[in-house]
Amino acid sequence: MKRILGSIAALATALLIAVQPAFAAPIIGNPAFSRVWDRQDLAIALHLTGRSWTWGPAPISEVLREQFAEGVEGKRTVQYFDKSRMEINDPTADQNASWYVTNGLLPIELMTGRQQNGLNLFEFRGPAKITAIGDPDQFPTYADLLPLYQSPGAVNPGDLGKPATGFLNPGGAITGFNDYANDPATLLVRGENNHGVAKVFIDYMSQEGLVSEGGNFKNGKVYDPLFVFGLPVTGAYWVKAKVGGVERPILFQVFERRVLTYNPANDPAFRVEMGNVGQHYFQWRYGK
Repeated sequence: MKRILGSIAALATALLIAVQPAFAAPIIGNPAFSRVWDRQDLAIALHLTGRSWTWGPAPISEVLREQFAEGVEGKRTVQYFDKSRMEINDPTADQNASWYVTNGLLPIELMTGRQQNGLNLFEFRGPAKITAIGDPDQFPTYADLLPLYQSPGAVNPGDLGKPATGFLNPGGAITGFNDYANDPATLLVRGENNHGVAKVFIDYMSQEGLVSEGGNFKNGKVYDPLFVFGLPVTGAYWVKAKVGGVERPILFQVFERRVLTYNPANDPAFRVEMGNVGQHYFQWRYGK
């Protein structure tokens, strides 16, 4: 089986290269970034699995050198994708180590407005007034989510095992929302960082599926949750937002590195998706 999957991977990669567009779109500009992207997203690009993107179909920027006080010459190598930013903080480290490439804490910067330029160096730019969930130019923005930010959290033990029913309203008021109180996906379980986490998000982060490692496809855990998502930094809340022009109730939760959403109206494979945090951060930082 491993040999068959490896042969499929080699053939599929060749086909993917053959159909690359002729226009000068950004390409993954570092082999370490390519390895990280391949692991979750190569199988999606080749239509070998039906899950949602972890990074996105392609980079949205060239490889950049951004300010980072502890980096070489005060900079580090980064590249942006729809869902996140890949970073190399120490190019002299073991390139095969799990954390040689890191995954930016972009949601925290977007909510707090503090652009991190070093381990202890920040530039205040103001919370991002960029839509965090659903179609652009609507509530809630990352600035709207700032009052929900707690690290560590302060989960009420009495809420665990019960459904997430908090609803975020424009203006910041939290009211009750019981439309999906009987949906087991919304049950709160104890997560890291003293937060309750919706069961559907725990299941998503723990899923198994087809991944690419060392040029071969295999079935295994899709995510290292701490590496890809980080710790939860808000509770799980409902909000009504337009998605594809249609207003839907969306359950969301912010983590250090990603924003996860649960849309009960979607097909099962796409009910949980990652927000376009990389796009949003790139817009906030560069105005693009």
